[in-house]
Amino acid sequence: MIKLSILMVRRSDLTYEQFIQHWREVHGPLFAAQSESKQYVRRYIQDHRTSDALPGTTASNFDDGYRQNVIPDEEAFMDRKRCELLYTHEHSVMA
Repeated sequence: MIKLSILMVRRSDLTYEQFIQHWREVHGPLFAAQSESKQYVRRYIQDHRTSDALPGTTASNFDDGYRQNVIPDEEAFMDRKRCELLYTHEHSVMA
């Protein structure tokens, strides 16, 4: 299994509460409704940070459905240019 972690930075014009509300109540359901998500994603878990500091930037390419439907929503609540992508293989220590 391949795991993707996206280390996001909220847009500076949003409070932390606004960011979390949008991510939880709008973005999560929007992502889950995509046909690509239903076909390829096994789990989608949001880990909510408690601080604003995230280093580095990463450019990302996504499939057409994600690019058309999800990226415009991401831009409504986060600073995509300051996000980092971290791909890992999951190793279960305790299941």
